[in-house]
Amino acid sequence: MSEYKILLEFSRPEYVKEINISREQEQGPLKVWLQVAKQNAEERMVLSGFDELGQAISSLLEAERAVISSEVKSEKEFGTIRIECWLDERHIEYTCDKAE
Repeated sequence: MSEYKILLEFSRPEYVKEINISREQEQGPLKVWLQVAKQNAEERMVLSGFDELGQAISSLLEAERAVISSEVKSEKEFGTIRIECWLDERHIEYTCDKAE
């Protein structure tokens, strides 16, 4: 079983305050810029390399709790970032390739 390091975690009343999507080249990968409002601060993260971009964004916006983590000591080149969302007692998991 893989080991993961938590990069960003939030749960209500914390929430995703802002999401921006950009592409640096016409056929380049999409980057998702997240800003999470926490109690007395805001955290930012950039994610890229999604398989299910639309579903992942929708889940992050609606999540009661979310955890973004990185696979530790992975030899995989892609899909090493795990995005977990909890909503209405459901657990949904997505992957992407990079988190900054």
